[in-house]
Order: sequence, then structure tokens, then C-alpha cells
Amino acid sequence: MNLRPYREQDFDELHRLLEAASQVTRGERYPPEELRTWLATPTVNVATDVRLAVDGDRLVGYGDVDRNGDTWYADIRVLPGEDVDAVVPVLVTWAEQRVGSGRLRVWAAATDERLRETYERLALVPVRHSYGMMVDLVGNESAIWPDGLAPRIFQDGDGPRVYDAIVDAWLDTWDPWRGTYEEWAHWTMERDDFDPSLWFLVEDGGELAAFALCSKSWSHDNTGWVNILGVRRPWRRRGLGEALLRRAFAEFRHRGLKRAGLGVDAQSPTGATRLYERVGMRIFRETVFYEKSLDPA
Repeated sequence: MNLRPYREQDFDELHRLLEAASQVTRGERYPPEELRTWLATPTVNVATDVRLAVDGDRLVGYGDVDRNGDTWYADIRVLPGEDVDAVVPVLVTWAEQRVGSGRLRVWAAATDERLRETYERLALVPVRHSYGMMVDLVGNESAIWPDGLAPRIFQDGDGPRVYDAIVDAWLDTWDPWRGTYEEWAHWTMERDDFDPSLWFLVEDGGELAAFALCSKSWSHDNTGWVNILGVRRPWRRRGLGEALLRRAFAEFRHRGLKRAGLGVDAQSPTGATRLYERVGMRIFRETVFYEKSLDPA
């Protein structure tokens, strides 16, 4: 088993590996556009932050690292049918050496017992769970807006205000957003599938109070996806989150989509999981996050 850097000519084979791994472990597609977006991320140095695991001429595994503050996320994938115990330790060791200090964080589908056992043997400790949640759209999506507030659609020039609102709203979460505006814009507004008519913003007295940034799902058929839903602290507990969800659901249904989905921290301190259950959403997948401190004791 050897590791080597990514080369442009690896794209098609790497995409096949990521697609196969995503289908087997999560039941989801991994379109080539998502890989292109990742490889072009402005804060990622592909030469140093990506490694391919090869067995002879065969690509059998993939690893990358991406930093958020003092936490480094490592995405580790193995070609289905390959020996997880042969591939994963090599990629995790590389990630530890690349990161050097801080926290290394990886994840696995809750159903992927082989990968989870391997992480635990490598002294990675489970620290958090997240859920994927989904609801069928059946025509009961009408929203009630509190205090006379109502949403508007994203407009040119709103990007910096939305970014600042996300950073502020995420201060209360397990993993506050510490990425740059350029990185955030790359993953959102600069995507080929960016649809500003699915970004709903609520203002109050000139302040951006809440937001729901949505799109058509790239991993599930006939599904709208709520990528980011946030209500800033002064406007919480007024029903804005639920109203924004229902507004998004109604728009998805208007466009002929059959379901709506999102991801959420299972231990969300803002009670997001309870909100999503209240509007009829149910868990369809669970992800387990593992960590290891790389700082000296």
C-alpha cells in the first residue's frame, strides 16, 4: 500500500471511488461537480492536503484534510470491497503527520461498523453524532410569520451580510464557522447550481435576523435541501426557524420536488432536532464523528 499526491489525470478514477463509497455507506450519489468544487477550494492545497492510496496500479483509498480553526477535518474513503484495515490506518497516519497539532476529526456512517472499529483501534474517540433528516412534501407547508416579519429572496450584494450572519448564528453551535468569506462563497454562490431564488432572508430593522439557504439536492432525487438554516440569537424562540422551513418546503413542492432534507447536529444546543421533528422530518441516516488530539499531553 502506497500513498501519492493527486494528479489531474486521476479525476475520473477518483470520482468512481467516491461515488461507489458514497452509494455503499450512505446510499447517496457523489456527482463529479462536487469533486471539482472540492479540488478548487481556495483554502485547500491539493498537493499537500490530498492523498491517494494505491495498491499497485489500483486506486483503493482517498484522504484529505481541511482546517476549521484548530480542528482539522479528514475525509477518509475506501473503495468498496477493499480491506479497510489495510487502507485506513495508512491514510489516518498521513493525516496526523500532515496536521501536526490541534484536533483531527473524521467521520463514519453509523452503520459502517468496520470503519468505526478501525477508527477506534487507531485511538480516535467518538465525540458527536449528526443526523440526516427528511420529510415528504404533502401540501401542508404554509408558514405563519411572527411579528409581521416576512422573507425576501437573496439579492446581489447580500453575500457579505449573509456570511456575517452565519458566523454569528454559529457561535452557539458545537463547531463554530471559522472559514473565510472566500471559502464560503466558493461553496455556495460560486457553484454552477447556485439558485438565489432558493435563499430566503428575514430582516428586522435593517438587521439580518434569520436565513434559509436552500438548493435542489445533488445526492437525492426529487429532493430539496436546506443547506443552512439559522436564526440569530436576538430573534430566537419566535417561530422564525419553523416559518422559514415551511416557506422552503412550499417552494420545493411548487417546483415539483417530492421531499425536503437537511443535516443537523444530533445534540444541537439550539434544539434544532426538535424543530425539525415538529415539521414532520424523520431521521434517515446517522453519522458518527471521531476525534484525536494531536497536541502533547
